[in-house]
Amino acid sequence: MKKMILGTGLLLSGVVGFAGWCIAATQTVEAGSKSSILGCLNGKDWIVLFVFAAMTIVGLVIAIRAMKEEK
Repeated sequence: MKKMILGTGLLLSGVVGFAGWCIAATQTVEAGSKSSILGCLNGKDWIVLFVFAAMTIVGLVIAIRAMKEEK
């Protein structure tokens, strides 16, 4: 059960962090200057987004494995 909570916590944190970082990146450019969210991201932003995406994937894997072990 502890691993399931850890996995879902990582999953949720990764998704919220990814979305929050994308929202923050769109606020750093002038309104209407870029046509997409990914166009607003600079070089260092991609590193942070990769960390959040990796956190999401690891959380999903941990949660799935914990769910299979409980059966």
